[in-house]
Amino acid sequence: MSFFGGGETASFDKKKYEILTLSIRQTVLERSHHRCQKCSVKLKGSNGPFFEHINGALKDNRPSNLRSLCDKCFEHVKVKESRKGRLGSIRNNLGQVFGK
Repeated sequence: MSFFGGGETASFDKKKYEILTLSIRQTVLERSHHRCQKCSVKLKGSNGPFFEHINGALKDNRPSNLRSLCDKCFEHVKVKESRKGRLGSIRNNLGQVFGK
């Protein structure tokens, strides 16, 4: 099974979703009614939108793998993404277990 989901019989073009296009952004924003999907604040101006990859794969830009966030909620995602790598993933998992 790949990180794009769907197993060996995935029926979508992975290359199509490697880039976060304007149309994908618009789809995610319309689905969330232009609100943060974590705290429900209205997204406008410097407040966002920012996009989180739910499965952690930064090249998986399918709308179903993205959620729109405000700048405050995205701070947690930035920290999590900066800890990438073998040691970083261990830190992330321990942080989730211990509530950090």
